[in-house]
Amino acid sequence: MDKRLKWLINLLCFEVAARNESYSKAAEELHISQAAVSQQMRQLEANLGISLFRRQGRKMLLTAPGRTLLASCKNGFSEIINGLNQVQEEPIEGSLTISSTQAFCALWLMPNLFAFFNLFPDINVNIQASNRIENLHDGNIDVAIRFSTSTTSLLDDTLVVEKFAEDGVIPACSPEFQSKMQLKTVKDLLNARLLSLACEEKANWENYFENDKIDLSNTVLNKTTVSSSDLALSAALAGQGVMLAGDFMIRQYLNSGQLVIPVAKPHPVRWKYHFVYLKNSPKQQRIAHFCDWLKKQMTANEVKLSSKELHYLVTQ
Repeated sequence: MDKRLKWLINLLCFEVAARNESYSKAAEELHISQAAVSQQMRQLEANLGISLFRRQGRKMLLTAPGRTLLASCKNGFSEIINGLNQVQEEPIEGSLTISSTQAFCALWLMPNLFAFFNLFPDINVNIQASNRIENLHDGNIDVAIRFSTSTTSLLDDTLVVEKFAEDGVIPACSPEFQSKMQLKTVKDLLNARLLSLACEEKANWENYFENDKIDLSNTVLNKTTVSSSDLALSAALAGQGVMLAGDFMIRQYLNSGQLVIPVAKPHPVRWKYHFVYLKNSPKQQRIAHFCDWLKKQMTANEVKLSSKELHYLVTQ
């Protein structure tokens, strides 16, 4: 046996530190102290006789030998986990932890989850609602449902990233607010209270107006910024302003008449819905059942608003 295999603990610590570009984040994931991570890295570099990291600010960046070793570690650990899964794959029965945004969990996932329990009563689904991007490598999350304007931004060679739906973004407000503000055109929205998401970079009001060739250089938008879509929805339902929302997420409120689309002009950006989970997760059967169920549910209820539908909803 190659004596260097005694360095496996060091190599495991190295893979986590290199992936996170941080000793402190590696310590969190491994549930050890940062000092212990530093010690493991010093031992490994001393044994190899090379430097694996170089510090840049708060980040620990890999050297050329470090990048080579990281690629080999990822492949090696992946093969080990595949082997463990083959001899120790978890049964369908058991827990599955799902993470998504507060808005998606509250507005869609929880109201529809009972249908999944009817099909798979032996799978106990735990829901973690958070607007943070959770680290799947720490083992606390099995499947993350994430939203992005592109798939490439989520790519990671240790993860499966699967797009399962796409959603248009539309303005919406209460009928009372539309009537009060007399909203009929995109320019009319410049005088309205606009509900904006704090973390939104692309599906925002600035891009919405610019797409309609409206110059905002001398305009100050009347915006109220909130941290999540469910807060924006609450404000819109209460007649406090106009929100930008995925048409799928608010269709029930449009159908009930609680919300209307004041202007027949969708946002140029479309949201893409993704499943994200570890390639080597031992819970592959449970993950497959949940993802297949969610895809079918989303497809069955998929909303694609044509220009005619938008016009119909605006004029009702």
